[in-house]
Amino acid sequence: MDDLNFELFEVHENFAEACAVGDLNKDGQLDVVSGKWYYLSPKWEPVVFRELNSFGKDYLQDNGDHLFDIDGDGWIDIVSGQFTEREVLWFKNPGGWPSLGEALWERNILTDSGSKRNEISFFRDMNGDGYPDYIGNSWVADESMRVSLFMKNAEGEAVIHSQTIYPKGNGHGQGFGDLNGDGLEDIIFMYGWYQRPSGNPFEKHWKLRKDFTLPRASCPIIVRDLNEDGRQDLLWGDGHDYGLYWYEQLEPEKDGTTRWKHHLIDDTISQFHAITMGDLDRDGREEIITGKRYFAHSGRDKGANDPIVLVRYVHQLSGDGSVKFDRQIIHEGKAGTGLQICLADLDKNGWPDLVVSGKSGLHMLFNQGNQKKP
Repeated sequence: MDDLNFELFEVHENFAEACAVGDLNKDGQLDVVSGKWYYLSPKWEPVVFRELNSFGKDYLQDNGDHLFDIDGDGWIDIVSGQFTEREVLWFKNPGGWPSLGEALWERNILTDSGSKRNEISFFRDMNGDGYPDYIGNSWVADESMRVSLFMKNAEGEAVIHSQTIYPKGNGHGQGFGDLNGDGLEDIIFMYGWYQRPSGNPFEKHWKLRKDFTLPRASCPIIVRDLNEDGRQDLLWGDGHDYGLYWYEQLEPEKDGTTRWKHHLIDDTISQFHAITMGDLDRDGREEIITGKRYFAHSGRDKGANDPIVLVRYVHQLSGDGSVKFDRQIIHEGKAGTGLQICLADLDKNGWPDLVVSGKSGLHMLFNQGNQKKP
């Protein structure tokens, strides 16, 4: 594996753990949102667009930032989930760029998450209608699994319908993918998976299959066929202890019960809370991109005071059919993860860059491409 060269840019010590990338002012450049600030390219100066409460020792009330034109006026708005409040908020992009100053954006409630104990929020198309829907991950096992389906009326305005996937069954960590090969996207979480029914999946509860347990699982849990055997595997990290793992899916039982084999990837880094995949080296294959979530539990987790790191893992099949992982430390010392890792070519040099925001601040890592090992 050839190493990549990344240039670190320390943007802002904002302590927010969420981030999103998109063109807010329609100038053709990608901008960044994180917490109560937005940062316009290319100067990346912080501008406050909302009020944002804090709670606990070092948390801000934001468990996920997402960008979408909610009201259909042609300008990208900002959607934000909350850790300990039920309301999912959206902030209306006022347009009229570039001279906005420090004016706060109009605050609206998009939907009710149904919980005051939200680990993270996802904004993805759950029913295949082309619009992203809101689904939250509660860290509490006996809370419901639900989705807020987003539609637009004839006037282009948002209409939300909340549906219950299962009345009791949530828990730390969540992912999405077709586990049983029926062509339908299932939901994976800490205590197993929900099998999506055929037809309209939101007319009834999904089938809960408690085939595995993923303690303190990452957000998200990645679904990929890592060993290329035709069955989807699970890639996940321990969000509050040491360990990055993959679960190999074996031949299922006749009743549809899935079977799994546990594999360790790396046990030297703690708090693998955020994971994504992307092709940083442009070889046509996605790599695993993750790192340490700095002070995920305010310093109470194992390894909390270890060095902050961002890493990537290139995986490939060995001759015996096993999966080999090669690791490169992208950065060590300052830029840790929060809840979200964004990939985008911010400087338009053809190489995907990284944006991470956490309790060590908002950072950009500009990808300069291949750098041969000595």
